[in-house]
Amino acid sequence: MELILGLGKVLWTLLQVIILFNILIVVHELGHYWAAKWRGLKVEKFQIWFGKPIWKKKIKEVQWGLGWIPMGGFVALPQMAPMEMLEGKNEGKEALPPIKPIDKIIVAFAGPLFSFGLALFFALLVWGFGKPVREQLQSTVVGSIVPGMPAEKAGILPGDEILEIDGVKVQSFAGMVDSILERIIYSEGEQIKLLIKRNGSDEPITIISGYEKENRPAHQRQDFRKIGVGPISDSIIAETIESSPAFKSGLMPGDKIIEANGRKLFSRESLTFIINAMGEEIIPIDLVVQRGEEEINISIKPELPVSPEGASPMLGIQWQGTPITLQRPGPNPFSQVWDGGTAIFRTLSAIMPWHDADVSVSQMSSAIGIGNYYYETLSDPVYGWRFAFVLSVLINVNLAMLNLLPLPVLDGGHIVMSLYEWVFKSPINLKVMEILQFGCALLLISFMVYVTWFDVGDLSKKAGEREPVIFAK
Repeated sequence: MELILGLGKVLWTLLQVIILFNILIVVHELGHYWAAKWRGLKVEKFQIWFGKPIWKKKIKEVQWGLGWIPMGGFVALPQMAPMEMLEGKNEGKEALPPIKPIDKIIVAFAGPLFSFGLALFFALLVWGFGKPVREQLQSTVVGSIVPGMPAEKAGILPGDEILEIDGVKVQSFAGMVDSILERIIYSEGEQIKLLIKRNGSDEPITIISGYEKENRPAHQRQDFRKIGVGPISDSIIAETIESSPAFKSGLMPGDKIIEANGRKLFSRESLTFIINAMGEEIIPIDLVVQRGEEEINISIKPELPVSPEGASPMLGIQWQGTPITLQRPGPNPFSQVWDGGTAIFRTLSAIMPWHDADVSVSQMSSAIGIGNYYYETLSDPVYGWRFAFVLSVLINVNLAMLNLLPLPVLDGGHIVMSLYEWVFKSPINLKVMEILQFGCALLLISFMVYVTWFDVGDLSKKAGEREPVIFAK
C-alpha cells in the first residue's frame, strides 16, 4: 500500500508539472493567436510542442494539435515569414493578401507580452499568497569556510558579514540578483574583491580572494566559480543514529550545538570540517549544547561507521532541515518581474565571449531541467505551490526575453525582419530568409539537444540513493 501511495504521489506531482509547464506555452501562443485574429491574419495551425502532431482537430479552419517533441509550440501564420522547418508546410493554397509590417510586429510581440503578463500574474499570486523564504539564506553572514579553498587562504572567517563583492552590495547569501553566490559566479578576472564586516573591527575590511572551478570533461555540465563559503545554519539535532557516538553520549532531538572545541558554530558544516581535520588521530570533541534554557557540556569522540565502506569519522547526527518562513504579503509584483528580467539579462551577458566570467551555455536548462525544477518545488508538502509560483515568474520572464532575441526563428527575429521591411519598403529576399531560418533553427535545435544532455545527466545523478550510515552495536 505504501508503494502504491508513493507512486500515486509521484504521478500526481508529474501531472501538476505537465499542466503548469504547458500553461506557460499555451499563454505565450495565445498572445500570437489573438493578436493575429485582431489584425485580420489567417491562422492555419495552433500547436503545442513541435514535430508531427500526435493529435489534431480542425475547428473553424484552424488546426489545433499536439506535437510529439515536448518543447515549445507555435501558431502557423502564412502571411508572416514562413517557418516550415518548425511548423511544417502551410496547407492553405489560396492567395493571401500581404499584411503591413506593423501588423507583423504586433503579432510577433504579442507572445512575449503575454508571457510577461503571465509572469506578472504569478507575481501577484506570490504577493497575495506569500513567498516561502529560507531565512538563513537571507543573511550575508558566512557560516562555514571549506578547508583549503580560496576563502580560507584569503583569511575570511566564519561569522564575517559580506557587505560587497566587486563593488556590488549583496542582499542575501543565495538568490537571483545581488546575492553572494550570484556575484561570485558572475565575477570576472582572476580575483574577487570582498568587503567584510568583522566582529571586533570598527571599519569594514577589504579581502582579495581567488576562486576555484572544477575542470570537467566536455560531456559534463561545466562548474561554477566558488570560493568555499557556506551560509549560516542552526546545528539542531533531528535524531541520532542508533549505536552512534551521538546516541551513546546522550545527545537528544531538539538539542542545539552552539560551540565545538571552544569555537562558536555558525553552521553545522563547521562541525563536519572539525572532524575531517582530525585525519587518522580521532580525538574527543568538547561540545556546548543548548537544551531548552540550559547549556550543557558534552565530550564526544567520532567513530568510523561500519557502513558505508570508506566513510569518514562521524558523530551519527541527523540535522533538522532549514526552516522556512512565509513572507506575507510577498514582494512587490513589479519588483519580482524586474528581478527576473535582471537575472536573465545577467546570465545572457555572462555567456557572451567578450565577458571574462566562467559561465557557459552548458549551465542553462532545457524543458527537462525546468520540469525537474517544477517537480522539486511541487514536492514540498507545505509550500509546493507557493514555490512553483515564485519559479513561474522567472520562467515566464525567461520565455519572454529569450523569444525577443533577434534570431529569425524567434519572435525577436520576426520583429527585426518586419522593421527591415518597414524601413526599406520591401521584405527580405525569400531565399536569404530561408537560409537564415534554416541555420538558426538548426542552431536552436542543437542548443536544445545540448542542454537536454546535461539535464538528463543531472537526473541520473539524483537517481542514486545514498547508502544508509550504520554504526557497530
